[in-house]
Amino acid sequence: TSPALDPLEWGPQIEVRDNDRADEIVDSFGTEDLIGQMAQIDVSALMTDDLELDEDVVRKYAKMRVGSYLNSPLTNGPKNGTYVWTAEKWREVVTRIQELTMEENGGHPMIYGVDSVHGAIFVRGATLFGQQINAAASFRPDLVYEQGRITARDTLAAGIPWIFGPILGISRNPLWPRTFETFGEDPYLDSVMADAIVRGLQSNGSTAACMKHWIVYTKTPTGHDKDAVTVSDYDLLNYFLPPFKAAVDAGGC
Repeated sequence: TSPALDPLEWGPQIEVRDNDRADEIVDSFGTEDLIGQMAQIDVSALMTDDLELDEDVVRKYAKMRVGSYLNSPLTNGPKNGTYVWTAEKWREVVTRIQELTMEENGGHPMIYGVDSVHGAIFVRGATLFGQQINAAASFRPDLVYEQGRITARDTLAAGIPWIFGPILGISRNPLWPRTFETFGEDPYLDSVMADAIVRGLQSNGSTAACMKHWIVYTKTPTGHDKDAVTVSDYDLLNYFLPPFKAAVDAGGC
């Protein structure tokens, strides 16, 4: 099935375009609310063994002022023969989490995010793309823009306005097992692609791109993931920073 739903009909979801409303909500936060905004819970913690939403657990986290949720409950494998949810199922679950959250915490909306890193990979029927290394190999920022636009469309159709991407680390060590997730080793090419995909992801006006991971995270000396890194100021500013700056300049966060 296709996730071809009107992505702006989110029920109680906050309109992302309403900046004044967002400012009003943030200004109303007390200390507990601000602390809760620093917490992000994996959606698996909200689900029963049968993959149904445990509303009591959602209410518990809402009372703790938890500000956001992430992931798919199926990331660790299929459940009841299901590998991915339809857009309709996603919207049902995300909308209910939102309703319960706002009932319990004074009306403050939560935000939901997923790793739509090469298409809306957690939405059944969504358009999937090759990894970012393939996108970079095209040397076509116009196509990468379209990849971002379509990814955002399909993610938003599931009621999810926050995308954990693009991945903007410069891949410097081919032994690193996540090289394929990046735009490669060239800071200029990475910067051009960063600009294109962020503009595409945010072109609908209601989806937020969230670049990752930490700057210099990819500079592993051994090839091991999450390795300790040493870097000079020169390399940091001239080699690893440019793609992140390009994403910020394009409007990303």
